[in-house]
Amino acid sequence: MRTALVIIDMQNDIAHPDGRLFIRDAVARVTAMRAVLTAFRDARAPVIHAVRSHRPDGWDAERFRLPTFEAGRGFLLEDTWGRQIIEPLMPEDGEPLVVKRRFSAFMGTELDMLLRRARIERLAVCGASLPNSPRATMFDAISLDYDVIAVEDGLATGSEETRSANLKDLKAVGIRVAIAEDVARETMRAGERALTEENR
Repeated sequence: MRTALVIIDMQNDIAHPDGRLFIRDAVARVTAMRAVLTAFRDARAPVIHAVRSHRPDGWDAERFRLPTFEAGRGFLLEDTWGRQIIEPLMPEDGEPLVVKRRFSAFMGTELDMLLRRARIERLAVCGASLPNSPRATMFDAISLDYDVIAVEDGLATGSEETRSANLKDLKAVGIRVAIAEDVARETMRAGERALTEENR
């Protein structure tokens, strides 16, 4: 089963201490995310980066966020430092960037088309913030009949209580929860098998 890694919302406004929506836990999760990302790259497995982006006037933001934009406190604004992916997880050539306006990386984007074109059947997901974009993306993926792996230590959130509750909900709909070390190891083994088959 071909697997793709999807990294969600690891952008400066969220995952950098100077960001407007800084989530402290996002910094703590970078090492785990980087380990999985490196494994996927080494195995020549697909990697997709999903980022949120908004117009400065907030026309494309959720209704409940409009007052923030109208007050001049918008975030993840297009063509700004805050919207850029943090340095340790910057995309490499050939890794698609999916731009989204809502929590789910599937809503109003080309993500599903990209995955099906690449014959992807399973997603490994990490990013920030677990209760919002990663969770929404994983629930949509399950609804679209993808197998899903939640990279437990690669999902940033505000508290362990929140993490535990969300992981419990993910497991309840058939999402596998696994640590980065296991996902990286499995990815490398799959890459080695694929290379062996190519060389036959």
